[in-house]
Amino acid sequence: MKILIISDSHNVILDSQIEDIKKEGLFDLLIHCGDKYDDADKLAQKLKIDKVLNVPGNCDYNYNIMGTKTNIIQEIEGKKFLVTHGHTHNVKVDLKRLKGYAKKNKVDIVVYGHTHKAQNETIDNILFFNPGSTIFPKDGKASFGVIEISKDYFNSKLVQLEN
Repeated sequence: MKILIISDSHNVILDSQIEDIKKEGLFDLLIHCGDKYDDADKLAQKLKIDKVLNVPGNCDYNYNIMGTKTNIIQEIEGKKFLVTHGHTHNVKVDLKRLKGYAKKNKVDIVVYGHTHKAQNETIDNILFFNPGSTIFPKDGKASFGVIEISKDYFNSKLVQLEN
């Protein structure tokens, strides 16, 4: 399964972003880690991705009021994923709360956003993966993430947008 990971798109979807993402090939699933919640469906439509997992971020006021889940835990290809924006775990300060939540829930992979800083790092046998921001990066270039996973294979990478 090939998964596209996006976060912090903030209601800005450019044709150049779509073209850069298409260079990575076809995707089976889109995970959007919030800010803006509705961007997930827009991106999925433009990229012809049928399956979407998305959570609201701190800027998704209407979804936070409606009680949309801010954390999703789901098994994908035998690995337990935690999808969150990260604001409820205080990730701009450090990963301590998020790491504790991940350990408590026995997840293998944490996919999050909020910091606008890309991360692809294994800590205590848990992958912490933040795709950065597609439009307002705080660590250089705009980016997204790709995770390829099967029973026998796993790869995670960050991809910088060219335009």
